Amino acid sequence: MSTRFKAYLFLLTTAVIWGAAGPVIKFTLAGIEPLPFLAYRFAISAVFSIFFFSAKIAQGKKFRNLKANFPLALLYGFLAVPLALSLLFFGLEKSTVLDSTLITIAGPIIVTLGAVHFFRDHITKREKLGIMIVLLGVILNSLLPIFQGGQGIRLTGNLLLLVYLLADSGSVLLAKKAIKNKTKSANLTSLAFIVGAVCLIPLTILIYGWENLLTTILTLPLKYHFGVWYMALLSGNLAYFMYVRGQRSIEVSEAVLFNYLIPLFSVPLAVFWLGESLSLSFILGAIIIATGVYIAEKKKH
Repeated sequence: MSTRFKAYLFLLTTAVIWGAAGPVIKFTLAGIEPLPFLAYRFAISAVFSIFFFSAKIAQGKKFRNLKANFPLALLYGFLAVPLALSLLFFGLEKSTVLDSTLITIAGPIIVTLGAVHFFRDHITKREKLGIMIVLLGVILNSLLPIFQGGQGIRLTGNLLLLVYLLADSGSVLLAKKAIKNKTKSANLTSLAFIVGAVCLIPLTILIYGWENLLTTILTLPLKYHFGVWYMALLSGNLAYFMYVRGQRSIEVSEAVLFNYLIPLFSVPLAVFWLGESLSLSFILGAIIIATGVYIAEKKKH
């Protein structure tokens, strides 16, 4: 199996897992508020990350590259986990999975623009035109609730999702930089979830109180526990590792193309599982964004 094929397999699997993540988050938020959800999730992920590092240390690993790039790894961890995921969870609480799908599909476009600045990637006039159309579609869909009465909460959620998009795209670029510096993807992502736990768990305890947080978790119905564990282990430790590992041997602009597959899984789940409706505005927004993506990415295989 070639290195490039392995990268494609990792990124395709990640797209499937993350395609289900939005609907799983939205479903689980019906039983637990975002901050306790995040604290519970990061506690699970951090425990597995600590076991991972402990096992490596027992084997005599020195983590030289991770230590050499520690500030970069910490910044990646902060952007990717506590900041980006908090924005995503609070945004989804107030918005819809369908809205989040249209907004976050612009992620590859943002990453491409960032790669031009940080990695000196070149973009053509055609790509620039496509990027402008995608961003126009995302902005129109995000601000649509302004023109629909009584949609203030949804507008707030969409704006949070836009900020999430920037933080997440920044973390992708930082991950690529760290991988170029020979930091192993498993080390990078494991550290990120420890950073998430250190940032979010004390904050949650401060706001909710230790006893209240523990009671919330212990009395949570089983179906919502499944949602938290899915996000912690599959969408968390496993998917982040595969996403960063998949970028190691292919270009940033090529790796992020797999993000366009995520709606193929999230939209059907949002409609048939969560009961969200495909409105005319969603369809028009999807057409605008899809047109921009086609123009921007037409030259790529």
